[in-house]
Amino acid sequence: MSLPLIITEQNKYKMGLLLWALAVILYLPPNHFHLFTPQLLPMTWIDENVPFLPYTVWIYLSEYLFFVMIYLSCKSLMGLTKYFYSFLTLQTLSVMIFWVWPTTYPRDLYPLPHDIGNITYALFSQLRLTDTPANCCPSLHVSCVYLSAFIFIHQQKEKFPFFFAWATAIAFSTLTTKQHYVLDVIFGLSLAILIHFIFHRLIHYHPKR
Repeated sequence: MSLPLIITEQNKYKMGLLLWALAVILYLPPNHFHLFTPQLLPMTWIDENVPFLPYTVWIYLSEYLFFVMIYLSCKSLMGLTKYFYSFLTLQTLSVMIFWVWPTTYPRDLYPLPHDIGNITYALFSQLRLTDTPANCCPSLHVSCVYLSAFIFIHQQKEKFPFFFAWATAIAFSTLTTKQHYVLDVIFGLSLAILIHFIFHRLIHYHPKR
């Protein structure tokens, strides 16, 4: 299979904004509207024993800065093209899973304490209002940050340890903010590895005609 190289020096910022917009458009409908009743997943020993740490919502939300830095740091147009295709595929496949097998997290077991500071409380409350407890498995928060960090496995390798460590901190924060089950994290990482392999090893790319 061969795909065209669609990102150029002239359009790379527009394509980045397009990718962000498509991701939001794909994610929100199954998060708020469900064809089937969202199901709870079993709470593992890890889920029950990882503490609820509300302040880690700042790490959780650093995902958005993470994506911007990844995109701006990648100097390879080929790398950005692969990223565009793989990120959009990851988002689409995950959303298909959310539509046919919706899962949810029991956030009501973890009410927000009022002593965490006004800003953190307001931020976390807005997160829970905007992002419902559905769309759990696989965790897009996890899969997207790891898929993004994997860009630097092949080029600009000196950047990989930093972004991989940041991605891991974000992945762990999905547990400490009680946004996801550990199963969501495992499946999210597995999906990121699979899609990265497909778009970096199995697919060829040709100049846009």
